[in-house]
Amino acid sequence: MSEWLPTVEFAALVGIRRQVAHRALRRRRWRKNPLEVRKVNGRRGGNAGEQYQVNSTSLPLEYQHRLKVSQTLVENHSKSITGRTAEHTWWLDYLRPVLQHPAKSTARTDALSELADNPTRNWEGTAVSYSLRTLQRHAARFGEGMKVGRHCRSDRGKKRVVISRSWDKLVPFDASTKAKIAEDLKQEIRGLLKGGMSWGHTLQEAQKFLIDATRAWGLRPVDPDVLERACSIPTDLVSAELHFRNVHRFKRDHKAYDDRRPRIRRTVADMQPMELVVGDVHPVDIHLTRPDGTVATARLIGFLDWATQRLWIGLIFFEKRGGVQNRDVIEVFAAMIEAWGMPQSLYVDNGKEFGFAAFLDDAMQLTVPGFHARPDQPTSSMLCPTTPPQSRLSVYSATWRRAISARREATSAATE
Repeated sequence: MSEWLPTVEFAALVGIRRQVAHRALRRRRWRKNPLEVRKVNGRRGGNAGEQYQVNSTSLPLEYQHRLKVSQTLVENHSKSITGRTAEHTWWLDYLRPVLQHPAKSTARTDALSELADNPTRNWEGTAVSYSLRTLQRHAARFGEGMKVGRHCRSDRGKKRVVISRSWDKLVPFDASTKAKIAEDLKQEIRGLLKGGMSWGHTLQEAQKFLIDATRAWGLRPVDPDVLERACSIPTDLVSAELHFRNVHRFKRDHKAYDDRRPRIRRTVADMQPMELVVGDVHPVDIHLTRPDGTVATARLIGFLDWATQRLWIGLIFFEKRGGVQNRDVIEVFAAMIEAWGMPQSLYVDNGKEFGFAAFLDDAMQLTVPGFHARPDQPTSSMLCPTTPPQSRLSVYSATWRRAISARREATSAATE
């Protein structure tokens, strides 16, 4: 860990501005912690080039640990880039007395014998000693113009087998034939997984396909067991194609396929009241007894303002058998409009009781007097009347029809 930190590095370490760090170092105290500070002469900055530096050991322990972690990350990152170069340079300097002599000469042999088994420190500072054979091998690499030190394989990242080592060793086919058989095998595995076959059965069927394909290209060993063992399918080939199971899931179990799809988390942030209203009709699971002794349940007509989560409810109770009709939903919807105003959009299902929603696109473009609360009429409560008056229903229905007719006439006149 670096012992002395300049002002800029100290400011970056503790997360303050450079000017604040300069004042802290000048006072030799930061956040009630004494600091060990010294002045150094530099080319730029300070008074006549003088700069402040702080000893890292005088910093609080949390910042010492942070500095150690940051330096470790930098060292690990740079080691992978410059490590081999440092190792090559060290070997070149270490073997310089040996490389001055011609290869296979007595002088080189004597120089190698002097270095062999002698303790030294390598490019990382570790105490090591090398045998004569190791030194000879490294010296030979320098003579051939090769780089000394640990290095990655020349075929790193490339596939070194076509299907498996045993199969590649057994078959006498050329590279193009092997590649074609491997591609056909891959397509066969994909087809099996698309059909919904299990893991174990896929391995068995793929092995049978590979045996038949190998025999079809002319390889028929005397012992059939040899070919069967060589055509054993590596599990990695099947693992790489498991995502094709989604095709079978899409065809046979679309709900499971849709459940696995990534979702978007919706939010009501920046959403205005009445921007989206959701409507639905539900039976109320509370048994009510009619005067004639029969049992029935009420129907609930609800509209939810998605932005504010407020709920407008209307209850309908039928004296006899029946269902919720368009006029019942219109009545509750009109009462909500009187209190809250016209929604920008309405989300309902395709039930017959919401048939009036087909005309909402035209009605929402107009300002209809009947759809807003009047000053002389009190605002409706959260619970609408269970039995709406027919007079109110007829007024809203007539106003609705007039609004739609006016909208259509205006549209047709503009078109002509």
